[in-house]
Amino acid sequence: MRGLLYKNFRINLSSFRLNIIVTLICCAIAIICCALNGKDLISEENGGTLMLLLLYYFAFMMPSLTSNLLFEADENKTASAFAMSLPQGGKGHIESKYWYILLQFLIVLFITFMTDTVIYGILGGAFSATALLAMIFSWRLLLSAVEIPFVIRFGSQKGIAIKGLVIAFIAMLLLIYLMFGDISWLINSDDPLKALMNWLNSGKVLFPISLFPFISCGAYRLSCKISVKVFREGAENYEQ
Repeated sequence: MRGLLYKNFRINLSSFRLNIIVTLICCAIAIICCALNGKDLISEENGGTLMLLLLYYFAFMMPSLTSNLLFEADENKTASAFAMSLPQGGKGHIESKYWYILLQFLIVLFITFMTDTVIYGILGGAFSATALLAMIFSWRLLLSAVEIPFVIRFGSQKGIAIKGLVIAFIAMLLLIYLMFGDISWLINSDDPLKALMNWLNSGKVLFPISLFPFISCGAYRLSCKISVKVFREGAENYEQ
């Protein structure tokens, strides 16, 4: 497994470095803005809270945007046959890719956690995104869990399209809730983002949110098992 994991890092070294560089740039911008503006940054007028969250979210997006390169390199019969001939077989081949993606997310999570700690100190405890970082990590992990089996079975391009349909479906459910659900706490607020954060930290949704990381990790593990089973079928559709 360590050899396969090393192969993934070696082949995708450029994209891995890009992910780390983008994450560091996003975190550096967040720290610099907080250092220059202090607590004024997170005031309602400046919208600095939203900016910080967008920087964090973009950092987590990069591993997902570059993960397709991880699979495109092996989308041919020769690479698939070689993977199945290894002692670990197709199972080890697929699991190493899941570990690679998970490690990327964990590295980004660690860097953003450290950044949030620095910002917490700079702002004197006025802002902390720890809970939201855990949510973003879980959300991106869940999206990867949905996407990867389709990528392995049908190829990277079709996998991206299917993930887009899943995201569109989730967005539609959210839109339906916004249209017919009780969102008076959001509409009547002068600062919708702050109201959303207060709602997420309230007792009403605290328990479901606390379960979300466990659900995401479970889905990621289940996704890996599904991908192992469909790997051979997907490999038969690859070109030479």
